[in-house]
Amino acid sequence: MKKITIFFILMIMSVSAHGEIYNTDAFNMSDNMDITIKNIEINGTPFNLNMAYYDQPSDPGGIYWKFVNVDNGLQMQNVKIQTFTYDNSEPIARHQLDIYYTDHPQQNKVILFVPGGAWRQGDKSLYEALGKTLAGYHDFTVVVTNYRLSSDEGGNAIHPDHINDVAKAFSWVKKNISPYGDSSKIYLFGQSAGAHLVSLLATDASYLNSVGYAPSDIKAVISMSGSYYLPDFVTVPNNPLGLTVEETVMFKAIMQGAFGGWSDAELVAPSPQVHINVEQPPFLVIYTYNDLSGFRQSAENFVKAVKALHSETESLPEISLRGIEFSDYTSDVWQSAAEQAANEPAMSSYVGHWAEVIAINPNEPNGYVTKLIVEFIQSH
Repeated sequence: MKKITIFFILMIMSVSAHGEIYNTDAFNMSDNMDITIKNIEINGTPFNLNMAYYDQPSDPGGIYWKFVNVDNGLQMQNVKIQTFTYDNSEPIARHQLDIYYTDHPQQNKVILFVPGGAWRQGDKSLYEALGKTLAGYHDFTVVVTNYRLSSDEGGNAIHPDHINDVAKAFSWVKKNISPYGDSSKIYLFGQSAGAHLVSLLATDASYLNSVGYAPSDIKAVISMSGSYYLPDFVTVPNNPLGLTVEETVMFKAIMQGAFGGWSDAELVAPSPQVHINVEQPPFLVIYTYNDLSGFRQSAENFVKAVKALHSETESLPEISLRGIEFSDYTSDVWQSAAEQAANEPAMSSYVGHWAEVIAINPNEPNGYVTKLIVEFIQSH
């Protein structure tokens, strides 16, 4: 193995600072091997560390870099957006995706984001801020996909229509993303119904197998406020998630529209928790303060079930659980989420469910929620 040495020429003397690496592997190497290590936090401010490659004649077996300078980190790059159709079936608008990318993106890690909306509403156009933040500030290529919804305008989808569309979107990305990102580094990220869909895609291999791929083609999964064992949300009496009768009635209506019913016959098979296995990709499971009722418990149950898997021949899959607390949100994010929740009377008590996605936006590129996403992807 060759020796790798980073050689710093200190230009400023008598400076005391505490450094903390924020983006753990966020560095770019140019064709001539110059390096930029991005977003190193010093006293809470992100900086980029630039170093130039040079030959050391006295040690021809070593690899060396010299310190060049430090400039401000987390600078917004110009983000380009292109829309593509991943399946020519009607309705075409539900079979399209947007790609957010910057200059020279071919080596970027790729995030395929699947939106939420109770399987019956939502659109990729609502996530422009998320796409621009993760692409423009953090050097990812971001793909936001639509899929058929359980509504008249959305295509009257009933399971497995939603998940089949997401599998087709993944297949399209795998085959076509190379001009915009690294096709070998595709990460799934979903929120709410989107979290259910990415979790199902990563655990039940049948959907990716049907389009020529496998869960092993997924580098890692971020599942934010998902539902993992669907029958738990409609069980009465003695609901295992602690839901009230009124809350189970709400979820029954949602399940009826999306899955065609609420019995075990309709809800067990599409539950990600039923399909957990030792070969699934790494997971980051997230819940939030003031989330939809039962979602935190569902997330905890899912993580416990994965950690309880046993294998004598293979290592267990990596999975972690993170919570977003009220103090992790800024007042602006919370106010914006409250205004959005007010438009959905039945959901107005669950502001956190909106706040977690609103928090990933260009005004908070270094915020807590964004850090959760960025640090997980960059460490895998």
